[in-house]
Amino acid sequence: MRDASAGITAAVVGSALILTLNRPDKGNALRQQECAALLGEIRAVDGGGDVRAILIRAEGRNFCAGADLVSANADQGKPRTGHLTRSLEAGAHGLISAVWNCPVPTISAVQGKAIGLGLHLAVVCDFVVAATDAAFVEPFCKRGFSVDSGGSFLLPRLVGLRRARQMLFRGTAIDAATAVEWGLIDAAVAPDALEQVAEELATELASGPTYSLGHTKKLLNNPASGGLDAALSQETKSVEATVRSADFKEGLRAFVERREPDFTGN
Repeated sequence: MRDASAGITAAVVGSALILTLNRPDKGNALRQQECAALLGEIRAVDGGGDVRAILIRAEGRNFCAGADLVSANADQGKPRTGHLTRSLEAGAHGLISAVWNCPVPTISAVQGKAIGLGLHLAVVCDFVVAATDAAFVEPFCKRGFSVDSGGSFLLPRLVGLRRARQMLFRGTAIDAATAVEWGLIDAAVAPDALEQVAEELATELASGPTYSLGHTKKLLNNPASGGLDAALSQETKSVEATVRSADFKEGLRAFVERREPDFTGN
């Protein structure tokens, strides 16, 4: 395990990179340095190395209380024009984009509250497992500023526009059971089982054909804008690449030999 920043630890377990939010006394609220540290760790995973899945988890009672607005605005005068744009690109927005575009499967394990940026960091992952006592909250309408860090894109995509309005216009809190029903997360498990379930999922995904999964992820996350024919064209390019992979050859051998494949991610 290593400290990626003052509030983030990183460890590689098997083929999974485990990133831990580690400011439990602050609800794991993310400052610029935590966002930058997570961003750096995720961007360093290129899909061709030893890391074949990423698990994002947190210490303490809550997953993440969102952006640390108190620290960000402490003793700060009037910011220069463009400062907010630059800080978001290097911090929260860059982080969400990095997870969305990460070439290996990503998983989040959520306990307690996931608020604002914390909510978006959780649900931008490919899989979300939450404790049954978790809650998902959008605080923007209570703070007087508009949604950021991908919420306007992620929420309608996951739960639909009307439910997204409930969360963003009214600040309606969503419990774990409702989040599963709405499609915001994948599963709600007993709090004492959260770590085990999330780690087992990370291990499962890391042992898969992660090179081809990366292509499939790109097709799902960035669909063709020209309809079915454009999607078929994109799929053809991915198939052309993945049938040349070692994992494809191993998958065929395993099928013929009637055994489970032993993928390497290549």
